[in-house]
Amino acid sequence: MNKILFINLTEKSSRIEELPVDITRKYIGGRGLGVRLLFDSVKPDADPFSPENPIIFTAGPLQGSSVPFSGRTQMITKSPQTGIYLYTNAGGTLGINMRACGYTAMVITGKSEDPVFLQVVDDRVSFRDAGQYWGLMTSDAQRALLETARVPGASVAVIGPAGEHLLKTACVVTEGERRRTFGRGGCGAVWGAKNLKGLVIKGSQKITRQNPLLIDEAKVQIRDMIKAKPEWRYRRNTYGTPGDVETLSSSGMLPARNWQSGVFDKVENIGPDVFREKYVIRDVCCSPYCITPCSKVTLVREGEFAGMSSEGPEYETVYAFGSNCGIDRFDAIIAADRLCDELGMDTISAGVTTGFAMECFERGLLSQEDCDGLEISFGNYRVVPQLLHKMAYRQGIGGVLADGAKAASQKVGGGSEAFAMHSKGMEFGGYDCRGYNAQALQFALGPRGGCHHDLGVPARIELSDGTGRNIKGKGEQVKKSAIIRVVYDSSILCSFGRTVIGLNPLSLAITGMTGQDVSVDDLEEAALRTLNIERVFNILAGIRRKDDRLPDRLLKEPAPAGPNKGLVVPLEELKDDFYESFGWDQNGFPKPETLRELGLGAEAKLLDEDFRQ
Repeated sequence: MNKILFINLTEKSSRIEELPVDITRKYIGGRGLGVRLLFDSVKPDADPFSPENPIIFTAGPLQGSSVPFSGRTQMITKSPQTGIYLYTNAGGTLGINMRACGYTAMVITGKSEDPVFLQVVDDRVSFRDAGQYWGLMTSDAQRALLETARVPGASVAVIGPAGEHLLKTACVVTEGERRRTFGRGGCGAVWGAKNLKGLVIKGSQKITRQNPLLIDEAKVQIRDMIKAKPEWRYRRNTYGTPGDVETLSSSGMLPARNWQSGVFDKVENIGPDVFREKYVIRDVCCSPYCITPCSKVTLVREGEFAGMSSEGPEYETVYAFGSNCGIDRFDAIIAADRLCDELGMDTISAGVTTGFAMECFERGLLSQEDCDGLEISFGNYRVVPQLLHKMAYRQGIGGVLADGAKAASQKVGGGSEAFAMHSKGMEFGGYDCRGYNAQALQFALGPRGGCHHDLGVPARIELSDGTGRNIKGKGEQVKKSAIIRVVYDSSILCSFGRTVIGLNPLSLAITGMTGQDVSVDDLEEAALRTLNIERVFNILAGIRRKDDRLPDRLLKEPAPAGPNKGLVVPLEELKDDFYESFGWDQNGFPKPETLRELGLGAEAKLLDEDFRQ
């Protein structure tokens, strides 16, 4: 079952290779396996839109195990938005079908001369004409590809107009009407650059379980742990991820009006009770084997957005198009969520970039004429759908905003770089980090840019332990958070339950699936190996200490309200502590001995003394 499928779009060819056992032992699967394959497949300085840049799908050892929360898949590539490493994951059946084909990974390279979609059924790969589907919204495209393929039980993933127009914020959408997304970093634009509209995949092989009794024991442990946390389970099942919006605002952590504040004065209008009572019509799981249905199907019943429905919005979308844009209407947020899904745009990037444009407009850096006659001001919810369409098709002001806040600030100028809320080109998730120093490190040093969670969303830990303002020890706190996150991303399990479940059941389940004795120590070492090779890839792509930074808004503008009023982020001191905790030098390079201890001697040689200077 441990095989890699290689597909070349230029040559319309494919081949299958065995995946060495020692690689899965060292990297587990998923995120860890993905960065190893990326490192070995493409030069770190390659153009993300080049045929050589691979699209890598990876499963983990737990796909097809029926272990709770295991219905997920990773996609890895070099990001056109950041120019560095990118992983992004989605819930659904794609990884399970990939494993049922016998593959732990698929590596797609090349570029098709004409639009194409891939059909993979077990060991058969077909390159099918997608010309008639180019231009379709993602829901229509998914239905059309499945109807054309006529493969019952297949999984499907597609890009929308945003990916076709090479937006560096474009995503890949999967799971049909559930519209789950591989969201961050512009992965959809990599598909568009390859003329790849979609993928249909179905496997029929039985996924082998070496020791079913151990797997069953792990499943029981996980279910018992979830049952032992009734309040956590209740909030997940009832409200989903938007359940903490009011708590985050009162804690000074909910970004408002393009991060001018961490407190939103109209938060009660987008709070969890309004969400549940007025808009939620059904609780659903995003993937098989989930036991906490935190995804919510919503419907707008009245008003100008009546009839608009979405599966969502998740918290990050509520923040990005809600408080971040000064909008306190759930109907408008639901409409923006659905439109982004259909166009194939990442909601975080689209919402944060919209908030950036609103501030530029209010400061006079963008005129109404610049904005095609639109009044792009905070709170103007009616302008958002028009703006999203313009962005997806690169029309007018949309062409300025299409590739995200960093690219837009470079075009607008006027000092707007100071409040373009990103790191390394990727817009931030919804956690104002003034007063939450571990989260500040997450944003500045996350391996894929301004991601809020690839090191584990340490803000959530800081909320509970009250250590947010500390400096010493923050590196170690983030390191512990990052290790467990990488293990979940590599296994692959949904990360929402990680603070409740921990690593012991994963060790048990992976041992049961693989037949290899995999301890918690083994998992933690694999996570550190993954974090370090991610860093080496990014260094070889050009990242240095100076790039591990935050916008001036967070470094120089004190928080104006809330419990952290008056605070800024003491980033340079925090970085020193972080680098030391990870065994990196003060330039942010992993030390040779750190790499060698993790079995990364070849990578250590790449970062020799001459390179470090």
